[in-house]
Amino acid sequence: MLARKKKADPVLNWHPNFRVAELLPDIKQVRTGFLVNFIAITLALVALGWTVATEVEIHNVNRDIDRAQGQINDSSRANTKNLANSKQFVAKSKPLQFSAKFFSEKLPPLDLLASLLDARPNNILFDSIELSPFVIDLGNNKKAYTQHIIVSGTLASESSALGLDEYVKKILASPALKNRVADPDKNPKPDIKHDSAAGVFKFTFTIILKTPA
Repeated sequence: MLARKKKADPVLNWHPNFRVAELLPDIKQVRTGFLVNFIAITLALVALGWTVATEVEIHNVNRDIDRAQGQINDSSRANTKNLANSKQFVAKSKPLQFSAKFFSEKLPPLDLLASLLDARPNNILFDSIELSPFVIDLGNNKKAYTQHIIVSGTLASESSALGLDEYVKKILASPALKNRVADPDKNPKPDIKHDSAAGVFKFTFTIILKTPA
């Protein structure tokens, strides 16, 4: 057998190297992976900082809300208490207001008593004289506060009834009651009842004064 022919060694292309390595620019590949990582880390830190700041702000806002709600609750309780006290004060002050108005416009009792005694005839005896507050209903839920005089007494006989009418007229014209009677044109009609046991007649009449201006 013929001996196999030995393959020739490959011949590399050859060319002369005229490059001066010291003078050539540095064209080594620049790796940019670290820039991407740096940007990603920076963005993550910014996001983390924003999240932390937002959570802190939310916490502060919730704390302020809780504090304001507590103040509202305290104020609401205090306001409810104040309203209850005010309502109670109004309810309890009404008698005081009535009394203040009553006494500011009151008819002096001594002047009234003097007028009643000066005009009284001998056949009339007093049982009681009352000067007290009086409420006039004006309608439409409106009321007026004034005073009224209730005089009760005894007549010696039924024939004294005419003298009783004259007596009431004199009272209405007295200095203490002049221009103070609610309706002077309508004299109060005395209520006369016979007391058969005592053999006398009992009378009562009421005079309503004008309401304060």
